[in-house]
Amino acid sequence: MIPVLCPKPTGKEIKELKRVIASGWWGMGPKTQELEEKFAKLTGAKYAVATNSCTSALDIAVRLIKLPNPVKVSAFTFVSSALSPLNAGYKIKFVDINPKTLCTPKSDIQVMYAGNIAGKGKIYDMAHCGGYKHLGKISCWSFHAVKNLPAGDGGMITMNSKKLHQRAKALSWCGIDKSTFARTKNKYSWDYDIKEAGLKAHMNDITATIALCQLKEIKKNNQYRKRLAKEYFKHLPSSVALPYPSDTWHLFTIRARNRDKLADYLANNGISTGVHYKPLYDYPIFKGKKLPNTEKAFKEILTLPMHCDLKIKDVRHICQLITKFYEYEL
Repeated sequence: MIPVLCPKPTGKEIKELKRVIASGWWGMGPKTQELEEKFAKLTGAKYAVATNSCTSALDIAVRLIKLPNPVKVSAFTFVSSALSPLNAGYKIKFVDINPKTLCTPKSDIQVMYAGNIAGKGKIYDMAHCGGYKHLGKISCWSFHAVKNLPAGDGGMITMNSKKLHQRAKALSWCGIDKSTFARTKNKYSWDYDIKEAGLKAHMNDITATIALCQLKEIKKNNQYRKRLAKEYFKHLPSSVALPYPSDTWHLFTIRARNRDKLADYLANNGISTGVHYKPLYDYPIFKGKKLPNTEKAFKEILTLPMHCDLKIKDVRHICQLITKFYEYEL
């Protein structure tokens, strides 16, 4: 089977991990700090705080700035985008998407679906945007195993405010104002302060080491994703609607009639696909009215394979299968 999403090792992860394991510093330490500094530079942000997931990054972000209540967010996203404000005590109001971009025109938490840089927000959910630049006051990023910058898991918060950076750093470590690494640099000090309740959400040096290896490849890998997308655009039949042009191509999501039959047909021919996403208001934990653009998109969307282990010939093969499917309308 050709997977719909998967990571691609650089070949250096094991060597670098051996060094970290031998160093004895496995927790939040020098590698985590190095990743924060390099990721901030990559995105053009002044500051960055590494977390154990993008979900945790969002959990912290909704505590850093006051949001309207209810919080407006897309229903066309992974659950974390709405779960984080819900866990922080907010109510949720779902906003309908633009049918072309699959992003909302404006939300409090703006989800940049598939790496589509469209729409405005107070907090930017950049989980699909690895390799792009920082936006707004706070941007939250994902290093999940199948993202553009995969590290097994992990995330990052970027910002330009020193005050927000200091709070985010503390909130990621139970509210503690100084990490163990920071208290060990010169002469070890056991003492620290806690000014507000935080989360146990920081990254560790094992995860950071994998992310640093992948960080070196992000620009090259995103260029390859663009090349794959170009092949899809060139060879997919007119029977399907092509996606909105993305800046990072984390997902390649078409819109197709007889979506479920097409997915089964591709699976029977060794091609994995996905549906990103089921509307969040369809889950019992959330309440909200159905939204017309979201409903229509959910019935039609199909995510085709898109990752750096995918070959050009694979894309052409997938396109040939889709063309054949619609020729015979199985």
